Amino acid sequence: MFKKSLFILLICIILNIVSVSAVPYLDASASTPEIERGSTERIYLEIEEVGGISSAYNITAVPEIYEDNIKITPKNIEIPVINDGTVIKVSFKINASKNAELGEKSGKIFIQYYDYDSENEVFLGPKTIQKDFNYEIIEGRGIYSINSNPKNISIYVDGTYVGNTPLNISIKEGNHFLRLSSEIFGNYSEKVTVYAGENYNLFKNFEESEKIEIFENISISKNTSKNVSEVSEISKNIEFEGILVYLGFLLAALFVIFVFTKDKY
Repeated sequence: MFKKSLFILLICIILNIVSVSAVPYLDASASTPEIERGSTERIYLEIEEVGGISSAYNITAVPEIYEDNIKITPKNIEIPVINDGTVIKVSFKINASKNAELGEKSGKIFIQYYDYDSENEVFLGPKTIQKDFNYEIIEGRGIYSINSNPKNISIYVDGTYVGNTPLNISIKEGNHFLRLSSEIFGNYSEKVTVYAGENYNLFKNFEESEKIEIFENISISKNTSKNVSEVSEISKNIEFEGILVYLGFLLAALFVIFVFTKDKY
């Protein structure tokens, strides 16, 4: 009798374990992204059935973020079924505005799902689990489109060479020093302030600068030519006056000779 009772007890325990293991149970884990201000990143969510030999149905993942300048999309993700022992990976987009506050942040993801009673052909639930996730807002970047005439001018940001024109470059927000450098045309420097999520344009016409410089040199040359002409004219006047003085002395000498010699004859 005792053996029979023990056998029945073992059967009940086994049936209880089987029935419990047949109930699905979901677990989840989320990535911890770094998000630049003024940009969008993804947070990845892994949902796994870890409860037993059954499957979870009609799963809905709903994220929540409690920051005004940060948005997460879509509002929810639906998954038809997750079989026992299966991992499903989904993702949400997190958009941080350029005014988002820097630092570590947190949010929650609520996961709702159903069990299926195959004998009665009905869904049981819903059941819900909640998972916290973390992310960090870091300094953002702006995009600078830099071009020049002629092209292929070297570009330096804060003294570091980054490439040649034309070039689109992502620059960290804040104050920076841009320099365009050429062995032929010289250097052009500019101090700039970059804001997260903004686009900027810089164009430098080095050939136009060269034309202006040449024009100024030509103007100086014209003035110099004019001065040379004036000096030449003055020289001519001085030479003519010298000839007149010479003739005057010559006439005076002839007059003196005439006076002393006329009485002799």
